[in-house]
Amino acid sequence: MGKPRPLSPHLTVYRPLIGSYTSILHRAVGAALLGGLGLFALWLLAVAEGGAWFDHYSAFWGSFVGKVMLFGWTFCAFFYAAHWVRHFAWDMGYGFELATARRSARLALIGSAVAAVLVWLYIAVRAG
Repeated sequence: MGKPRPLSPHLTVYRPLIGSYTSILHRAVGAALLGGLGLFALWLLAVAEGGAWFDHYSAFWGSFVGKVMLFGWTFCAFFYAAHWVRHFAWDMGYGFELATARRSARLALIGSAVAAVLVWLYIAVRAG
């Protein structure tokens, strides 16, 4: 009968391209944003509760780890928005050419990173 064909594309069958990386990243970013939403809800509870709980929560977000997580969520928000625009263009029938798809993927990645850095530079300047 011969060698069975793969049931679905897999990393051992196809060479990953930027589109597959951004697709995977889009899903990971969505999960990170959902987790961030849960932590935001806890922060709102800490604000409402006040006292020691709020002080501990604020100390965590002011720590290095907390700031790295906040920066990550900033990137996630920008990337999710940029990738949404990309998908919206596809829904409208634009951007399917290989060069355009690659360019829009790079633009979403680089633009999101630059936007996140600019937001955090603005925060640092305003705080400093």
